[in-house]
Amino acid sequence: MNLTPSHQDHPAEPSIETFEPGILTRKIEEIAVRAVTDNKAIQRSLPDVAAHVIELCQLAYTDAARVEKAVSRDPFISGQLVSVANSAMFAPRVPIVGVRDAVVRLGLDNVCDIVMMIVSNSTMYRVKGFDKEVEVLRERGLAAALAARAMSRLMRSDPADYAFLAGLMHDIGELVLLERCATLGGVTPEMMADENEGPVIRATIARLHTELGAAVCRIWKLPPSVVDSALFHHNCHKGENRYLTTALVAAADRITEHMSPREHTLPLDAEDPLFTDLKLTPDQVRAVVLETERTLPALSIGH
Repeated sequence: MNLTPSHQDHPAEPSIETFEPGILTRKIEEIAVRAVTDNKAIQRSLPDVAAHVIELCQLAYTDAARVEKAVSRDPFISGQLVSVANSAMFAPRVPIVGVRDAVVRLGLDNVCDIVMMIVSNSTMYRVKGFDKEVEVLRERGLAAALAARAMSRLMRSDPADYAFLAGLMHDIGELVLLERCATLGGVTPEMMADENEGPVIRATIARLHTELGAAVCRIWKLPPSVVDSALFHHNCHKGENRYLTTALVAAADRITEHMSPREHTLPLDAEDPLFTDLKLTPDQVRAVVLETERTLPALSIGH
């Protein structure tokens, strides 16, 4: 992803490579504030094909020919769309043979999900020197998308809730802020690996990512439930009633924490209020985990 503004947009940021932890935290906070308000850079970061498909898929009526024409402008996206449409995620009984076939048989919402997944896997997730961190974010987004989709289907919720897309995009703010810190703020892989600086950087990015993620989703003109999920997935009961999608993404996020390859991963509590509030049984939660683990390996686009 390239969210770096041009030199005409902003002056160069001073490096934070030698800052103390408190100064390091404040500098990342300053970068986050500037990133949230840099609408032009955020808008430029979404490929034109993806932006056009998102726009078409949210119209009251869009025919398959228009979506096919938009997607076909990018041969890579077209090919990957057909590939994913035939994957275990959809498991069609009869193979899908082209973009038009995918649009007709899967529907606009699924096509929008797939296009955003392709873009996020192949072009957006790039921060030089931070391959490990980026891969964790990439897989976590995909896993959350699959888990949210599986729970949504169990609950027979409205497809317009955009559970998959919301899960995919819920932590986009972490990626954007990491990219900004690396490009504008002088954060290096060595600093991230440092036993003192690394935890400060990760904790600060984690604390600030929700507002930035919501700004990205809003500027990209994603559905309101997706914006809401990016902003409130760590506190889905805050304020007024949230979209059901936000609760689904919060529960999906808990599942991805359980799936993360860490030494001391906590066992998943299938009776966590995040699941019981959705009226999901422990058996259903475990089934969602198994389905997510089964489907995830087939979606490593561009890797």
